[in-house]
Amino acid sequence: MDSNGGTIAKTKINISNHASNLQIVKDFASNIIGSFSGGMLSFAMGLMLLSETKSPISSGLGMIIGPIMSLLFLVPIGNIVDTYRHKNIILTSMMIRIITMTIFYFTINMFNGNGKLIPVIIFLSINSVSTNFSSTAYDASVHELVNDEKIEKLSSLTQIASSISSIFAPMLGVALYSIIGFDLFILIEIISSIFSLLITSSMKFYKIKQVSSENSKQSSLDKFKEGFNYIKGFKFVRYIIMIGAVFNFCFTSITIGVPYITKIQMHLGNGPVSVYESAASVGMLLGGLTMSIMPKKAGYMIKFILPTLLGIFMLISISGIAFFHTPITVSIFVGVIMIALMFLLAILNITTQVLIQKNVENDFLGRVMSLIIALNMSTMPLGALFFSIMFKIVSNTSMIFVISGLILLVYFMILLPSLLRMFKSSKIIS
Repeated sequence: MDSNGGTIAKTKINISNHASNLQIVKDFASNIIGSFSGGMLSFAMGLMLLSETKSPISSGLGMIIGPIMSLLFLVPIGNIVDTYRHKNIILTSMMIRIITMTIFYFTINMFNGNGKLIPVIIFLSINSVSTNFSSTAYDASVHELVNDEKIEKLSSLTQIASSISSIFAPMLGVALYSIIGFDLFILIEIISSIFSLLITSSMKFYKIKQVSSENSKQSSLDKFKEGFNYIKGFKFVRYIIMIGAVFNFCFTSITIGVPYITKIQMHLGNGPVSVYESAASVGMLLGGLTMSIMPKKAGYMIKFILPTLLGIFMLISISGIAFFHTPITVSIFVGVIMIALMFLLAILNITTQVLIQKNVENDFLGRVMSLIIALNMSTMPLGALFFSIMFKIVSNTSMIFVISGLILLVYFMILLPSLLRMFKSSKIIS
């Protein structure tokens, strides 16, 4: 049913398994290239800013800017993705990103010290918007790329490609950072993005006829309201937002605190930080591989959600205990925790994404994905600012992780009865 009570027919097209597999191969190649270079650039940028500013917020700058841009462009992103051809949106966004990186390359050295935050913030803002457009359009175009049987494989291999690149990107990044400097990382990313653009342009996006004839007559605000009302009919999506907002706030304690404690408080240098980044990527890779071989029935996938959430929250608390040990033990302990944590997070992300893509109508998929991303990420800037302050003023910083995990566990237990009723009835839409 649509938001006005009318019936929305399922829009499907016939894509062969061979065509779907070809699309997956191209997507895998594009993600390998883009994730590898992007991971090195992000890692090098974090190290550069941390060295220049000596502030824990440097490593979490993207977590502040990204959600803010998502909220500011929430309405146009969803509306545009649901109105125009997805391939055109993706290619345009990628070209804007390449142009922005080129300008960033020629201007970054005009600033010194804290002044480098100016070009970095501008770059991250534009990059966030363009990436948000392309990623939302990509998520909404899954039915244009592969048939329904290949959706899980596409999502899993996309995660695997990203993880493989991320495993080696921090290692190579920390090895090259002191040799080639930050500028060359930008140049590498520009060249890699051009290759990704060429691969994406060769992919075939099968056109799906828009069902709603009234869609083009609606104002931007009306389209947004329609998407918001559509989401209200999904129990599953509502719980994703309720849990995701609180989770992302608390999870910033990990993304900001781990590199800050390791490099600034424990003076262990960049090496352990790169090891943690790689360990996290290994966990994501294992999670993607696990989901790629799991049975594809929705009911089977749903069974993973609650245990996975519980495991993630417990690991966040346990991570605080790791920093009570010697430097060598800390590196090993934190590395193992990051593998386990990101393994569970990959399973959770793939499961929820596939369930959404299979149950949301094509006409609404862009607005739904945009709203979920924006609302779930909206608490990350607050979390980044809050935990940046906490890691500065709290003497026993490792306890911050313990408390963050406990908060999530208590919140989870409060929601658990409602979640169990929803999964028991197998009604993710109501």
